[in-house]
Amino acid sequence: MDGGPSMNGGEPSAGDDQRYLPSSSGAEAQALTLHWTLGINKDVVGGVHNLSDAESSDMFYAAAHTGVIFDYNSGVQRLLQGHVNPITATAVSKDKKWIVTADTGPDSMMVVWERESGTPVKTFFNPHPYGVHALDIAPKLQYLVTLSAPPPAGEPAQQGQAGGDQGGKADQTRGATGHAEQDCQSISVWDWPADKETPICTAAVGTQDVQTCVLFNAWDTHEIGTNGKRRVFFWTWDVDQPFQFYSPALAPRDFKQRIGDYTQTIFLPDSTQAATGTVDGDVVIWDLSLIVDGLSRPDERRAVKIIKLCPEVSLNVLQVHEKARVVIGASDGSVRFYDYQFRVQAWFEDLSAGSVKSISFDRSTEGDEEYDPPGASSGLGVEDEFRCPNFLVSTGSALVVLVESRLFYELSPDDRRGRLVLQGLDSPVHGLCCHPQLPLVAVCGYSGFLHMWNYNTRSLHLVKIFDKLMPHILQFSPDGKLLAVGFINGHCKLLKSNDLSEVVSFRESRDCVIHAAFSHNSSYLALAHADRCVCLYRYAHRHQDENYPKEWSLCAKTKSHWRPIVGLCFSGPGAEKLRLFSVGEDRRLVEYNVKSSEFGGLQVVSPDTVVEQEARPTGCIWYPFGGKGDNQKVLTMNDEYKFKIWNTVNRSCRKTALAPTYGDPITKMTPVYKDADGEDQFMLYATHEKVLGLVQLPLDGNPNKCMGLIAHPGQIAAISVDYQGQYAFTCGGGDLTVNQWLIDPQPVANASILGGAGIEPFVKLLDGGEEGEFFSDMKDYFYYSQIRSQDEDTTKARMLDGMIPVTEIPHLMCALGYFPTQLEIKNMTAEVKYSKFGETGEYVDRIGFDDLVRLYVNHRPVFAVGPAQIKQAFEAMNRHEPGPLARDGENGLIGLLTNHGEKMTMEEMERCFEALVGDPSVHRTLDEEVDALSFAHNVLGLADADESQQEEGSLAIAGSIEAGTKSEWGGTTLALSAGPGGPAAEGRPPPRPAQRRAESEPRRQAV
Repeated sequence: MDGGPSMNGGEPSAGDDQRYLPSSSGAEAQALTLHWTLGINKDVVGGVHNLSDAESSDMFYAAAHTGVIFDYNSGVQRLLQGHVNPITATAVSKDKKWIVTADTGPDSMMVVWERESGTPVKTFFNPHPYGVHALDIAPKLQYLVTLSAPPPAGEPAQQGQAGGDQGGKADQTRGATGHAEQDCQSISVWDWPADKETPICTAAVGTQDVQTCVLFNAWDTHEIGTNGKRRVFFWTWDVDQPFQFYSPALAPRDFKQRIGDYTQTIFLPDSTQAATGTVDGDVVIWDLSLIVDGLSRPDERRAVKIIKLCPEVSLNVLQVHEKARVVIGASDGSVRFYDYQFRVQAWFEDLSAGSVKSISFDRSTEGDEEYDPPGASSGLGVEDEFRCPNFLVSTGSALVVLVESRLFYELSPDDRRGRLVLQGLDSPVHGLCCHPQLPLVAVCGYSGFLHMWNYNTRSLHLVKIFDKLMPHILQFSPDGKLLAVGFINGHCKLLKSNDLSEVVSFRESRDCVIHAAFSHNSSYLALAHADRCVCLYRYAHRHQDENYPKEWSLCAKTKSHWRPIVGLCFSGPGAEKLRLFSVGEDRRLVEYNVKSSEFGGLQVVSPDTVVEQEARPTGCIWYPFGGKGDNQKVLTMNDEYKFKIWNTVNRSCRKTALAPTYGDPITKMTPVYKDADGEDQFMLYATHEKVLGLVQLPLDGNPNKCMGLIAHPGQIAAISVDYQGQYAFTCGGGDLTVNQWLIDPQPVANASILGGAGIEPFVKLLDGGEEGEFFSDMKDYFYYSQIRSQDEDTTKARMLDGMIPVTEIPHLMCALGYFPTQLEIKNMTAEVKYSKFGETGEYVDRIGFDDLVRLYVNHRPVFAVGPAQIKQAFEAMNRHEPGPLARDGENGLIGLLTNHGEKMTMEEMERCFEALVGDPSVHRTLDEEVDALSFAHNVLGLADADESQQEEGSLAIAGSIEAGTKSEWGGTTLALSAGPGGPAAEGRPPPRPAQRRAESEPRRQAV
């Protein structure tokens, strides 16, 4: 998202709105397009804005990191994308033409949008160090005021120097307050139409009381009010002038009563008064006073009275409606109207929608006197009819209700409830699953709800509420008849999908159900719990006797992992027999014999498959792709950005491929289409946080065959694809949103073609590319390997066929700076050996240069090994005890290297030391106690990684990350394109090569 065109100062008018608009640009096709969002940031006070007038029924609200303009009559959404963090502050101009959004977190932004087109016209990057906590827009549009977000937990704010208890001056310059702003909260005023990226006025808020509310005085734009829980500040500012402020003191003894925490402050028109609500239902009135108290000046407000409006009820929302009324929304769900003397005029106490968080009125026509409150000047006007524009009320229960003034006169409480126009999600959403045959998606939340939505009509199809249970995971059976619901207390319930009635309930563990999988024939259900238990359930006749009816029952239970389970899957319909697999952070892929488990215990097929030595697996799925008989495979992902495909018959690794490096490692994957294969099939993937993307099959490490975008500002709790492969769904856990994405894989397919054929995409990932020294060295080493494989000590003419034996691969990898372990050598050899087996049924024992390049790019580590990794290895060998590692002894360095893991002989160690330091004697080279960093620097010759390598690369915001734009492995940042309305943001660093050394010994995995 670019900041809009150059804008001059001055107050906008109806005639010059065009100068706020950016130049138009054509939208490019995107592989994943946000189609619909379900949810609302329910706890943002004042976060729902009524944009309606006589011609439209629009409203604006934020859902996670997306702004939503929603027509509640037609159901149409317009989505404002660009933020990467949850939107925490919003404002709408008085004329409803301009919307302002701001977020809190790293790489925060504040954006001004044009409401009619939904386009950004001005973007402020990093307006405050930690983002924006609250903001307001001046009635005359030109100015914005922001309160900075406080430092995150763990970074306590320090009291700044600019503020104080009673009054003072604050420097307006950024330079003078930059350091203070890092330490404490700040307030800034922005002239957003001007061609300026910095505030025109800023100051530190010198109090430990975090200010949560800010607003302009609508009758004097150069006065601003803020309040936190215990302090109220009044600020005055002007261009080229420093902030002036004062904070009136108020103690319980002043009015001989307890003062509750403040909520919001308003300025009362046609007076010098201001009012602040409290959580106790009181209103504190601030006004000028001529009484000398020795604490305040005559031109400063102080507390003059406290009015008890609603005892024991928090006054969450206070605002002045333009028709001479004060409107107050309370925690008891009521909305009340008062005159300026706080005498009640009307009340709406039967909305029954939850604690009020925002109130917003329709835009009324200028000069319209229809809604003038009777007796506005004379007082009560009880004999006249109460009227006001329609207004929207949002609540802490994630509901938005449309209220008309005529409801005040309805007699029945049910007729006074208003019209529900938006229902969000009121608790964290971790469970999500699409029906396998119908346009339905099931969603569950920690408040106990289970909703089934029809995503074509966007209507709620079925609802079920679980009392005192918190559902965590959902899974439909492949035949669509059952829905499994796993709970955080270990319960699992099977429901009929047509009416959500309960079929059976299980509980074999007291820990959360974290994975659920049905067999392809819907006869078996497997659950994995947080305590590492795997439970298998079967639908069959009791005691194998057909005289009994079929029922679901526990078949077996086992605990086969010693670290958390990260993946669980059954074999597919094309498998020779039904199998169950689980993978855990203990780096083991475990297979279970399902048929044998019917008669006693969950039978583990031994031995387990060790899938990693250093990396941690992050997930697994059944992978029937590749075809021609070679379809008995499981795909695992790890935290070093690798895909690994395992043949389940002989437990060999058939493929290792570089995974997309957008954001965190991939944790979830699912095929987009049911029956497609090869290049027609795409996989939807998600990382633990933020990123959702597509990757085209076959998985070969080609960087042009994948894309990614920021789907949620935080965790992605679950993903699912609809039965037609048309839509993807994601839920964001604590961000209370479910997003629906339109899938169009054609841009990824096009990028794959445009990115080049053969090894061209892989060569671009090498340091220096095709013209670089590294690629030239690869060619030289390959030619030398051909000669070496045909015996160096000969004068006979050689016939070089452009191929080398598989046995040469480890030596070539070492020469290129990648030192594989024995297991990695075994995996590479198996990959080459079986590379053509599915097509020809024959083994391959020789490899060409192009295949070598692909093999190197896919197998080398994404991040270089440095002293920090060596230190971690030493800590593990030393059992995390402080101090250096002993050289000798059974638990010393030599003993561990020669007796554990991939064991080394002393002769191998001596050869390594001679190659590394020129002295084969281990005892002469190493001291009796070996320091990790000394060993890394002086023996291995590893240098500290350049700090710039650790800087995060870029990710696309709201829109596709173009598949062909990954950087080369040269330590540069990952340059990815921004989508419409979104700038580039920081992601994870790109891959880079390990240091190249001259040794030719493969490394051994020690412990």
